[in-house]
Amino acid sequence: MQVVFDSTDPERTAAFLAATYGAPVKMSAGRAGYRFRHTRLGQGPLYFNTIDHTATTEYHADPFPALIVVRVHRGVRTDLDLDERLGPGDISLHAHPGRPYHTRLASIRHTAVLIPPQAVAEVARNRPDDPLPPLRFSSLRPIGPAAARGWLQAADYVAASLSADPETMARPLLAGAATRLLAAHLLATFPTAWLSEPHHQDRVDATQTTLARAMAFIDANADLDITALDIARAAHVTVRAVQLAFRRHVRTTPMAYLRRVRLERAHEQLCAATWGDGTTVTAVAARWGFFHPGHFAAVYQQTYGRPPSRTLRT
Repeated sequence: MQVVFDSTDPERTAAFLAATYGAPVKMSAGRAGYRFRHTRLGQGPLYFNTIDHTATTEYHADPFPALIVVRVHRGVRTDLDLDERLGPGDISLHAHPGRPYHTRLASIRHTAVLIPPQAVAEVARNRPDDPLPPLRFSSLRPIGPAAARGWLQAADYVAASLSADPETMARPLLAGAATRLLAAHLLATFPTAWLSEPHHQDRVDATQTTLARAMAFIDANADLDITALDIARAAHVTVRAVQLAFRRHVRTTPMAYLRRVRLERAHEQLCAATWGDGTTVTAVAARWGFFHPGHFAAVYQQTYGRPPSRTLRT
């Protein structure tokens, strides 16, 4: 869903920001010519928030619970703690995790993508039940232009899906996939020590038994929002061992196998539908975790030799 807040009162804006982002916010801004507009797209756990306001405003805030990636469209954003400036086209993490921040926004329009830290931790973890150290970034800026482009492409893809269908995040398979996609890109874009190194035991554990356990778990739970970590836990090994087992024995990946199973289930649902029962290709695609009906139709056509609409009609 999309929620809009519009105000010319800095005090009202500060109260709104504190309630929206989950931390006290203090701001200094003159009332003359001040206008603040905040548009929120999505729903828990993933949000795209666009802030557009006139005037120059300074913000002091306690640490926000979410990890936030900021993309500037217009104006200047200055991190006054680090003396870093962002202009149009720049992206950055909003602040170091767990730390307060002090920033100045000058006639700015920017988009902030909010991702729950636990989603990032889930993507980063290799061994299902091992704790991770506190999340730290050596810089708030991307590791390079290619990484920044990768983030923007992924964020634009998810934002377009949300704009086309605001109820996307109400569907568990789509919500989970979108959140993990951006969590993975966050880890690939910004420098952190959270990505674990390969271990020789992963290769030892990449057995046919591991593969069988993983496949059985996927087959039994394809209708749920399962993750690579869930599959590894069910197979009693690490995430990397499961990935190696699929690559070694069936030349695919766990997620590709999961998508194949879900495509089969979608095909079964289309075959079982009766004329006039309300079943649509779009709804079936979303039910089984496919963001875009067009992409679903193309994959379906390639696999079954006919469009899903024909299966539904017959």
